[in-house]
Amino acid sequence: MRAYLCTPGSEAALGAELKRGRAHAQAVAAGVVTAEAGDPDQDPVFARQVLPDTTVVSAASVRTLAEACYAAVEPILDRGDGPFSLHALTAPDPPPGLASRAGLVGRETLALLHDRRRRAWRRYLPPDPPPSAADGDRLLVQILALDRGRWLVSAAAPRRLPNGAFDLAPWPAGAAPVAVDRAPPSRAYQKLEEAFAWMAAAPGPGEVVIDLGAAPGGWTATVLKRGARVVAVDRAPLAGPLARHERVAMLIGNAFTYVPAAPVDWLVSDVVAEPPRSLDLVTSWLERGLCRSLVVTVKFKGKAGYGILADLPARLARFAPAFARIKQLAHNKNEVTVMVRRAP
Repeated sequence: MRAYLCTPGSEAALGAELKRGRAHAQAVAAGVVTAEAGDPDQDPVFARQVLPDTTVVSAASVRTLAEACYAAVEPILDRGDGPFSLHALTAPDPPPGLASRAGLVGRETLALLHDRRRRAWRRYLPPDPPPSAADGDRLLVQILALDRGRWLVSAAAPRRLPNGAFDLAPWPAGAAPVAVDRAPPSRAYQKLEEAFAWMAAAPGPGEVVIDLGAAPGGWTATVLKRGARVVAVDRAPLAGPLARHERVAMLIGNAFTYVPAAPVDWLVSDVVAEPPRSLDLVTSWLERGLCRSLVVTVKFKGKAGYGILADLPARLARFAPAFARIKQLAHNKNEVTVMVRRAP
């Protein structure tokens, strides 16, 4: 059995994806869907984390829960020789006290490993500082509390998927850390920072980035602080100093008809548009070779339109990218983020 973690409210969308991959899926808690069978290489849009080879554990006390978790992961750690980390989690919006109980069980499980498996313990790496999404060497132990006495336990090494990504996110519950930045004119910067973390890549000094639908400038500001140059395209101007920044060229115009004079390094877009139009934008830029990498938000008005995403992985695979992923990120609302990095 595998368990998947998603944004609460997206369980049905995730379950539908898994069933298309011929899995028997069911929601077992808010933000948690389990699946039997199915395609292990499937990378569901609405799942930010997976718990492979999940063991169900039931016990009354913290000590007995830790003993059961230890028993589930100990043989897997013994077979490995690389580093490992442990994440003690709860389902989203847990009842009072469950998060602290998960922390206690996690610490007690680590204490048992320290006392009984000294050789394995020498390979333990704390989850802070968080590793990169490109780090595929760290075995991940995940302990997920569904309620006080019912837990899911998984210990697995990341696997490379056909889309160039690893199946396991290195951050607890698949929520990439995003530092608070009060400089951008909107909080939309959080989505782009999170996407860069998932891609383990971002624009660098001297690179050229097209920001379509740029105003008021949250994504432009995020790119600028990395030293890149930005061509910002929107019907409205950027906010304040961003419009006058020396590395910004502001173009008042239509984001969907703009075409750069030459291929650029990055396309980023958080423009408000119907999903088919945003998806056509992605494939058009890739077909014409207009950018090497892209991050594009696809926004939905309701949940009924998610089916349009079903064939998107196959559409992206036609371009043989080094990395291609579609995810509902932690900072997405009723939207998903398309992330593509072309081969050098």
